[in-house]
Amino acid sequence: MVTIKLFGVTMGTNKTEEEIMKMEAEKNEQEQETTPPKRRKSRIKKTRTSSPPSPPAPLPLPMMQTIQEMEGKDQIFILGKILEWSDTAAAENRFLVPKSEVLWWQVLSEEERRAVEGGGAVAVTVVDPSGCKYNMMLRKWFSVNQIVLNSGWRKFVDGYKLKAEIDRVQVWSFRSGSKLCFAFNVKRQLQLQLQHH
Repeated sequence: MVTIKLFGVTMGTNKTEEEIMKMEAEKNEQEQETTPPKRRKSRIKKTRTSSPPSPPAPLPLPMMQTIQEMEGKDQIFILGKILEWSDTAAAENRFLVPKSEVLWWQVLSEEERRAVEGGGAVAVTVVDPSGCKYNMMLRKWFSVNQIVLNSGWRKFVDGYKLKAEIDRVQVWSFRSGSKLCFAFNVKRQLQLQLQHH
């Protein structure tokens, strides 16, 4: 017989210490089987217009030629997003990157992740559908806990005449040597609607 003192009261049980320990182990195993594993929270906030990667449209020929001229390699489709008003607003000068595990874990190197998380930035080149190149910075805005592309984004918006709630971008990453680059394919929603009819 095992006796225990709980809240000042002495209690006894017919079970041996070995039986009690076995029952505790079984109880813990059952709890672990029924409790789903805890998911690790990402520090990258998801925006309302992000969407999981779906099969992207083929890249336009001028864009492909520029990527080839840059000796682009390791092309990875990251995401599709309908541009928001803040993405095209002159005062903002930035593209808010939706939460993307692909970008964070498959595209960025360890050094690039440290730079972004540490408040620094990564210099990148962005290629538009016509093959024009833009120099930008990939960084984290801690005020909104989001990854953004800026320092050149406004030039891209104006140069390609991007429209909020109308244009959908499909974002690819690639490397030119060791430099991180992005290809932004733009699809007008009006064009997409006409194709479905």
